[in-house]
Amino acid sequence: MKKGVSMRLCKISFYAALLFTTLSFSFNSWAQNKENPELAKALARMDAASEKFSSFEAKSTRKRYLALLKEFESPETCEFYYVLDKNRAVLMRHEVIKPGVRIMTIKGDTVTIHTPASKQAQIYNLGKRKNLVEYLATGLGQSSAKLREQFEISYDGTEEIGGASCSILTLVPKDKSVAASLKSLTMWLKESTGTPAQYKFLEPTGDYMLETFSGEKLNGKIPSDKFEQKFPNGTEILPLN
Repeated sequence: MKKGVSMRLCKISFYAALLFTTLSFSFNSWAQNKENPELAKALARMDAASEKFSSFEAKSTRKRYLALLKEFESPETCEFYYVLDKNRAVLMRHEVIKPGVRIMTIKGDTVTIHTPASKQAQIYNLGKRKNLVEYLATGLGQSSAKLREQFEISYDGTEEIGGASCSILTLVPKDKSVAASLKSLTMWLKESTGTPAQYKFLEPTGDYMLETFSGEKLNGKIPSDKFEQKFPNGTEILPLN
């Protein structure tokens, strides 16, 4: 092939690649601008709530759906407490009240799980699992920009939860290692407060956990001892499996 022809072909290939890149960028920008306006409104409400967020507490009912059996397990009655301190460090308490007491607290990087009836507890450092905390409290004190970094977010209409109108947002993890255990997270976001009324954690197997909040209190004072656990004598500390 003559040198002149070869140079022209190289130029054509270069301009074709440049045109493809430009068109791809333009399409992505167009797609972002065409985002569902209801999704934008829901995320704006969440952002407004997050800007002044300090704490959240509520009662909750949690039940697990087993896809193979096509039925729910017996529901659990729980209490949930979540605080972002002045340094934006996480304090969390998730306590199952019925049918049997099980208490999980998270303070910074340390997780403690205590089952009083069996006199057993686990204490471990979150380490690389630190994002677990964010998934358990998605939409509380987080910006929509941060959620977009981790999830593909879609708007799926509205539904009333506990008499409150909610926007339904489905979040699909971008990280493949997360997607291996969490297929999607659906959040019912209250239109009145911009905070979650319900979560659905869907696993790749089709099983899912549904947690519904009630009696929510936003930005109240939660005693610091809620996030401390003291074990009675004889409690066995188990290793993390």
